[in-house]
Formats: sequence, C-alpha cells, structure tokens
Amino acid sequence: MQSMENYNKITWNIGNAKLPKRIIHLSLPSGHTCPAADQCLSRADMITGKITDGKNTRYRCYAASQEAIYKHLRAQRWSNLFKLKGASRKKIFNTLNASLRKKHDEYVTNHGQNPIIRAHVGGDFFNKSYFLAWMDLANQYAPTWFYAYTKRIDLWLEHLDQIPPNFELNASFGGKHDNLIEPNNLKSARVVYSHEQANKLGLTIDCDDKLAYTRGPNFAQLIHGTQPAGSCASKALSQLKHNHGWTGYNKHSKSMQKTH
Repeated sequence: MQSMENYNKITWNIGNAKLPKRIIHLSLPSGHTCPAADQCLSRADMITGKITDGKNTRYRCYAASQEAIYKHLRAQRWSNLFKLKGASRKKIFNTLNASLRKKHDEYVTNHGQNPIIRAHVGGDFFNKSYFLAWMDLANQYAPTWFYAYTKRIDLWLEHLDQIPPNFELNASFGGKHDNLIEPNNLKSARVVYSHEQANKLGLTIDCDDKLAYTRGPNFAQLIHGTQPAGSCASKALSQLKHNHGWTGYNKHSKSMQKTH
C-alpha cells in the first residue's frame, strides 16, 4: 500500500447509504481520533486495516468497521488527519474552509438551497484547536447548518459560549464523559439493540440523521455494522435481522424503520 503520508488532500463526501445527498461530511480515522470513546472504541490499523476493539467495547464502531474493509476509505481519512493534526486553530480553519468552499457553493448553485455540513462520519474532535476551528467554520458559513455527534462533552461544556447558533451538537452516549450529559441537559443519542429498547427509553430511532441535524429531543440509533463474534451486540443484530430484516443502512432501511 502506498505510504499514507503521501496523501495531502482534504476530502469531503456527499451523502451515503444513510445520509441524504444534501449532507456534505468530512471524516477522520475512527478511534484514533476519538480520545473520549469508551463503549464503542474500535480502531482499524492504518496500513493493514486490522481492527482492534478497546477493553471496554460493548459495540463496535461502524465507521471503524468500514475502514477495516475499504482501503480507499481508510486512506482518505488518514489523509485528512495528516493535514489537520498538530496545526493551530487558524490553520485548521483555513484548511477546512479552502477545501469545503467549492463543494458548498456548487451545491447552492445546483440546488437553490444551502447544504448541511456534518463533522465526522468517522472520528471526533481530537483536540481543542480542532474543535474551535469547526466552530469558526460554522460561523464563516452561516446560515448553512452544521451538526455533529460527539463524545467530547468536556470540550462542548468548556466552550459553550463559542458554539454558534447554526451548529447542532449531539452528545453520543458510550464515552468517558457520559456523566456530564444529563446533568447539563445536553441533547443526546444512544445506540439501542432493539425497537423495544428504544420504546422503553422513550426514544425515536433516527433513520436518516434528521433528528441529529434538527433541534429537538434525544433520540436513538439502531445497532448496525460488523460486531464482535459472540457479543451481545452481535446477538442483537442477528435478532433484528431475523425479526425485522434489518441488515444496516441501505435502500430498504428507512422504510423498515418507519414501520416501528
């Protein structure tokens, strides 16, 4: 495999099996850039793609599983990180802004509306400078809407006064700072193993990120992706497939979820 250090391009993607094509998103290597991950901690090796779960992993990170399978995706995300890691807040902002501008403006021209920008399908805010650069980016592109799932509740609370009104943050349960979510009344997302579990928690299952990028109540996400053999998550996936035909996010998943 070509040395990953030779990649020097920031890549933004548009939509995927779950996300509508209005959403432009950037990703980083999962786990490697998630210092607050705990119950979902998984990492794909940069070169080989071999996946390693954390000591407290209960369900494997979907994004890390994808990186383990797809070499080009893994290379893309490491390329993004190499351009951003270790840089100052200003330099990170400039890099993100320069790489996003063309895609953003082309979408506006072609569709007559602003896109929605998501920070991270894979990865998280790996340090303070990077987090604040994203806040600067949202300010620069206002009123374009930004959103993210994050386990960096510490950074969120530390910089409440710097989060712009067009950035919707969602606290992702399963991290090292879960104890800060409910006391601070932060909007949150939980991974659930069944529709019944979501119902017991009083949560709606999000099927296309609409509940994530709009203002509203807490919500759930149905377990998906490759899970460790014999784990509770793996058994739950088998049950979902048997009972509901759930195989993860694809062209059939949205209609399946809307019936529950």
